[in-house]
Amino acid sequence: MSITDLIFWEIVLAGAFRLATPIAFAALGEAIVERSGTINVGVDGIMVAGAFAGVYGANQGGWVTGILLAAAVGAALGLVMALAVLWGGVDQIVTGIALALLGTGLTSYLFQVWQPSGRSAVLIPLAPTIKIPGLKDIPLVGEALFAQNLLTYVCVALVIATAWALRRTRAGLAVRAAGDDPSAALVRGIRVRAVRASSLAVGGALAGIGGASITVGYLGSFTDGITAGRGFIAIAVVIIGRWTPIGAVLGALLFAGFDSLALQAQGGTIKGLPVEAYSALPYAVTLIVLVATARRQRAPRSLGRPLAVGQ
Repeated sequence: MSITDLIFWEIVLAGAFRLATPIAFAALGEAIVERSGTINVGVDGIMVAGAFAGVYGANQGGWVTGILLAAAVGAALGLVMALAVLWGGVDQIVTGIALALLGTGLTSYLFQVWQPSGRSAVLIPLAPTIKIPGLKDIPLVGEALFAQNLLTYVCVALVIATAWALRRTRAGLAVRAAGDDPSAALVRGIRVRAVRASSLAVGGALAGIGGASITVGYLGSFTDGITAGRGFIAIAVVIIGRWTPIGAVLGALLFAGFDSLALQAQGGTIKGLPVEAYSALPYAVTLIVLVATARRQRAPRSLGRPLAVGQ
């Protein structure tokens, strides 16, 4: 098989959708958080915590339990961020970094306690893959669009629902108002602090599900560093996608497409460059696109600014 074969690009495209799912969940949550005016750079730590919670929950009660536990853990960490930033007045970036370190370190410790070295690997039930007869056999796009894990389809539905809600519902307008002009939002009766706290909880839950989609969706196991920095990629694609749910997911697909290509290179399918170069390619492309589009971005006007007393 070579890069000129149709099946090669079918594999790359199908892999891109699978690899984009965890990032898309986390990016969707972060888009909501940043739309409300807060920056959470601790997304990667929440994803790691969600990945571990997913494995533990699936081992105890099935894959649905794993997803729900991951969402609960992610929401709890989001609320920790909210308490520190919105009520404690701690700097958002410092809190996010601490949250990333907490999520990574604590889950590593808990996993070692639960599964000490030398024990056999824990086996968990995975979320089902939905294959649509007939459609999955369409050349090039069939496997990518119609033979994916259930969590991928759930993510697509959530993206569409969130994009609609942010523009068409009262709650969505409150989130956008809290991120653009907290003072004006307060005059209109919007409880800005509560809106931002709720957004952080929802964003944390989605990041937790994103982490669980790696373990419960595909791998079936947990290891240290399992996210490989994808939480930080999620933050980057939110900016690339101009703080919109659909834009963020398209950014996730951009990264995942090159990531899928890199995996094929590691398998020896692509020649010409060292494997390490292909492995670095998704991150390099994301950085280049981020820099190239930075000047044209219009962030929420109060993004990253602390709330004044009374807001």
